[in-house]
Amino acid sequence: MLRALYVEPVTARALKWGDVEAVAEALRWRGWVPLPAEALWEQKRENARRLREPVWIPVAHEELEELPERVLTVEGWLQFEEEYLPRVCAGEHLNAHPEAKAALVIAARTFVLRAMRDHPMLGRTVPIKNGESFQVFARSASPECVAAAARTRGIVLRYGGRLILANHVAGARWREDGSRGVDPTNTERWVTYNQGRSGVDVIPTGLALKAHPGNRGCLSQNGAHWLAGHGWEYAGILRFFYGEDVEFAQLGGGAGLGGGLVALAALAVIGLAVAGP
Repeated sequence: MLRALYVEPVTARALKWGDVEAVAEALRWRGWVPLPAEALWEQKRENARRLREPVWIPVAHEELEELPERVLTVEGWLQFEEEYLPRVCAGEHLNAHPEAKAALVIAARTFVLRAMRDHPMLGRTVPIKNGESFQVFARSASPECVAAAARTRGIVLRYGGRLILANHVAGARWREDGSRGVDPTNTERWVTYNQGRSGVDVIPTGLALKAHPGNRGCLSQNGAHWLAGHGWEYAGILRFFYGEDVEFAQLGGGAGLGGGLVALAALAVIGLAVAGP
């Protein structure tokens, strides 16, 4: 039961214990232990008592059903579908095949929306970064990248009804026969090949916690380009890297941010509440 608001700052060490619901979900998904969230919560409270720190109560995150109209980036506000995503397409793989561009845009859309779901201030009051540690977006977008975003508008990837992490990297260049060639970016190690795999057989990527239920692997941009050039469409390309059971969902368009910021501010306050006995 929530009894009072706790105004003392939450320390980094307390935050390390994480979201008990997410941990319990990951454990159940992997089938390791049938540990209920309540047991993890009690362990978390005991850890906090031992560290003499406040207990962090995470805010529950609902799945996104609407597209943001615009997002805050390090370069200011950008229209999400018309500017940000086409510029990511251009920044990540400008010269990719059109089907590979479509696959990349869907992965990029899913990636950033999942990050915004997990970190509610991202893209709203906290700017989205530009770089390889997140996603690269160019200064402008080519007409082909604009077309790829328009063609796939609102399409995201889910597994079990939730947005996947949708990691994507350059990966090794593929030779004409489909074998792996040079890997100038040293990112092939993160790529996963999940053609024909589903459920717990899907190989997760080391770019994220492997036990995370949203970790369905990592797409190779160079691999997507090769597959597209050999007749693959974007849906097949995405399943090749993320698994056969990845779900394609269509989000509604253009949700404004005005009223949402008020709700987010309220959630931030609730997130500092402490459980009473």
